[in-house]
Amino acid sequence: MKNYLTASVSASAVRHNIGVLRGLVAPGVKICLVVKDNCYGHGLDVLYPVLSEKLDGFAVASPVEALELRGKGYDGFILCFLSAYFDDFDIQDELVEKGITQTVMSASALESIQAAAKRTGKTAQVHLKVDTGMGRLGVPANQATKLLEAATAAEGVEPIGIYTHFATAGEEDKTAAFQQLELFNNVLLEAERRPRPFGATSGTLVRHAANSAATIDLPQTHFDMVRPGIAIYGCHPSADVSRIGLKPCMEVSAKLIATKHIRKGGRSGYGLTYEYTRDSRVGIVPVGYGDGYLRSFSNSAVVRIGKAEALVCGRVSMDQITVDLTDIPDARVGDKVEVVSADPAAPNSVENLARLAGTIPYEITCGLGSYIHHVLVD
Repeated sequence: MKNYLTASVSASAVRHNIGVLRGLVAPGVKICLVVKDNCYGHGLDVLYPVLSEKLDGFAVASPVEALELRGKGYDGFILCFLSAYFDDFDIQDELVEKGITQTVMSASALESIQAAAKRTGKTAQVHLKVDTGMGRLGVPANQATKLLEAATAAEGVEPIGIYTHFATAGEEDKTAAFQQLELFNNVLLEAERRPRPFGATSGTLVRHAANSAATIDLPQTHFDMVRPGIAIYGCHPSADVSRIGLKPCMEVSAKLIATKHIRKGGRSGYGLTYEYTRDSRVGIVPVGYGDGYLRSFSNSAVVRIGKAEALVCGRVSMDQITVDLTDIPDARVGDKVEVVSADPAAPNSVENLARLAGTIPYEITCGLGSYIHHVLVD
């Protein structure tokens, strides 16, 4: 952990964002919070108490993340997007034993989960994932009913949900998203006709499809549950998604560790790519691409000291940047440097940094190094 790098995470902002999202869905529609990849870089350890206050479940990418949530004492619904298949018998058994809902998207996955249920003597609850056009994981839509019937008939396995994932919900042109939705609706109609085991009293599946973008812009995709991710943390999924008043919840700060003077014509950083056009006072800030502060911010991004902006001069190094303090004469060693701002209008906000780097907010937050110290505020 790097003590000189702090991610301050706002509990009130997170609560605000969840409230905004809940206001978008109809009463009775569940909200399953996606907390994969350390809450998209925002810190599961600090956010768990806040996220567990008012939720209907968690979704994670991997078995390790699912088991981590169980280890925190959470005994509610957890959906694992990527289950432990093949020879990971110990992990597979633990998922079943601890009541973690796994994703089925192939016959081999179903067989693996069923074997774990038999070994543990417990029922494995599963959700079926359908590929309606994303082109990644998921059973092809034209094979979904057959796999669902197999899961329904499999001893020790209980299908309780079915879902898909949109490829273009965050795009301005949502034609492909509507095509996926139509295909998913067709699968749902076929699923309702599937045979139930003899004596079964319930066969209703929880239907879900909406990520953050679809939760915001496509109410017809809400079904029984939505799966917001990046929006929980206050970032809009893309510039094409409606603005709904989300509050970024994280500020990343460091300390100014050194200052020096460089004469006009002097240069900074690897490759000496920045030339000073005046006698300048510069500062060194201990953050770099090893911490997720992208090299593409070289010579273009700014940090803030107080209310003043300081340009990143020269290339971003692995763990250091040089910033121009010439117009901030009061800046001193030890001063707080706001590297990533929680102010959405700031030039160093997550969304503005993403635009500067030609990427998406997800990459900015997920790239923040695990060495950064996360603290919960307000």
